[in-house]
Amino acid sequence: MPISPRALEPAPAGFDDCTSCAYRTTGTPAICFACTGADSPAPAGTTCDVCGHVSDDRDPCPNTVCGLDDRYFSRLYTVTGRAEEMWSAVYRLEYGEERDLAEVLGRVLVGYLKHNREEPAGYNLITTGAGYVGPLAHRPWDHLHLIVEEAQRRTDGWPFAPGLIAKSGPTGRFLGLGPAERRTIAEGELRSALSVPEPERVAGRRILVLDDVYSEGFSLRETARVLLGAGAAGVAGLVLARRKGG
Repeated sequence: MPISPRALEPAPAGFDDCTSCAYRTTGTPAICFACTGADSPAPAGTTCDVCGHVSDDRDPCPNTVCGLDDRYFSRLYTVTGRAEEMWSAVYRLEYGEERDLAEVLGRVLVGYLKHNREEPAGYNLITTGAGYVGPLAHRPWDHLHLIVEEAQRRTDGWPFAPGLIAKSGPTGRFLGLGPAERRTIAEGELRSALSVPEPERVAGRRILVLDDVYSEGFSLRETARVLLGAGAAGVAGLVLARRKGG
C-alpha cells in the first residue's frame, strides 16, 4: 500500500522544500516519491495517447511533437504531475547548482520505477538525454547523470546506462523560446551535435530515455532519432515533469 506523507511524523516539508525536509538524508524512495504526488488530484478530460497530457476538451495535444508523424519515440512517461514544483527543483539543480537536490530526485526516480514497475520493465536500457560537459560548457557536470548516480545507489536490477548518446558541443538553450524557435535549434545544431559512440550497445534494444522536462518534445525527438539510426529497436521517454516553456 502506498505511503501517505500525512501519516509520517515528522511530516515531510513538502516537495518544493526538499532541502529542508527531515527526510532529505534519511528518507526512502517510497517517501520521496509519495511526497511528489501528495495533494495532486488526477485531472479529468481527454488524454493524449503519446504524452498523457489531459485537455479540457477535444483539442489536439498542445505539445507539438506529439502530433508529428516522424516523432521517432513511441510514448512518454511522466514521474509527477506537479510540474511547477518539479521544475523548481530541476532549475535549482541545473542552473542554481544545488547539487544536493540530485539525491532527492534520484530517490523520486527510484520511487516512480518501483511504483510503476510493469511499464518501465519492458525496456532493456534506461539512458539519459545528452548533455555537453566539455570545455565550452557552463558547468563541468551533467545534472541527469547526478540523478541517475543517486538512483543507482538506492536500487538494483534496473538497467541504467547513462551517457549512451554523446553531444559534441553546446547548443542553443530552449528556455523561454517558442515552439518554432525550439524546432529550428533541435533540427539544426542539436541534430548535428548528437551521436551514439557505441552503436553496438543500443542495437536491437528498447531504450527508455530520461530527461528533466517535456515541453514540446523536440529534444526527445532528436534523441530518439539518433538512437533508432544506431539500431535501437524502439525508444520512449521518461521525464520528471511535463511543463510548457520549460
